[in-house]
Amino acid sequence: MKASRILILAVAFATPAPSLRGQPAVSSTAKWEAALTAREQRADLLLDELKALDARIEGRIEVIVGSLRRIGDSKDSRTKVARMKIQTIEGLKNSISYYQTKRAALQEELRKPTLRLTDEQKRKGVATFDSRIEKRVAQILAVQKSLPAHQDYEKHKATGNSDWRGTIYEDNEDHEQNRRVTGYTNSATTKIVKELGGSITRLEQQSRALKTRNAPAPEIARNDALLAERRKQLAISLSPTASKTKDIGKKEAANLDKALQTAIGELLEDFTTLFARYSAYLRELSDVNQARAALSSATPKTS
Repeated sequence: MKASRILILAVAFATPAPSLRGQPAVSSTAKWEAALTAREQRADLLLDELKALDARIEGRIEVIVGSLRRIGDSKDSRTKVARMKIQTIEGLKNSISYYQTKRAALQEELRKPTLRLTDEQKRKGVATFDSRIEKRVAQILAVQKSLPAHQDYEKHKATGNSDWRGTIYEDNEDHEQNRRVTGYTNSATTKIVKELGGSITRLEQQSRALKTRNAPAPEIARNDALLAERRKQLAISLSPTASKTKDIGKKEAANLDKALQTAIGELLEDFTTLFARYSAYLRELSDVNQARAALSSATPKTS
């Protein structure tokens, strides 16, 4: 942050909010305007920081998902990559839960306001969380589809040797490896299908409720569009086609796992900071709206 931005932020935080009890004298209008300007600058700076942190989080998640999509397990790494993919899927699900909680809070604000936010500001926030949730669902499916599919390997293979009993066979390592890794594929697919099915059921119920109470057409259309997307995602999750991956060795998988654990720890810290700043921004935006409304009502009207 540049020195000038730091100075503006320091001044803004040092500027006391004008009291809303009673109306100010006309001579103090300039002070009210200055205080409002300082609050607006503080809100803008908080929003800029919020956007920058969000962009950093999104970029890091894209790198993780993109890296995992391109690789798979070899007989050397056994199931290490598959386990990393499952961990990543669970982490993406957790981030969805965070967004859903914040989204629900804004939805409640539309019904029972506790902050001085406009309906447009609340709906914009809801739309932002919807966008993030949909992005996470798409990322989960991308990782899931990069998990290995079942292949029909023979359980045993001929060694090329024989004895008095005939050809000698041994366990087929390809069959064993495929059996190990597809266990993770099957588990992940079962969970994702169940969750998508639950989402579809809720959206179907919501669609009926919206139509019963004659909700606005755009609201019904948004719900129907999301329902169609969930059905499409369910079909994708059930598709047997897996993304083509490059099998990596044990050492490379271990190094990647170490890097992944570090990245996850940093992302958790960033998420904590993100939502703390988000809460601070909402409070500041509420204060800005409140100060603006008070100034507007206190300013003498000219004919």
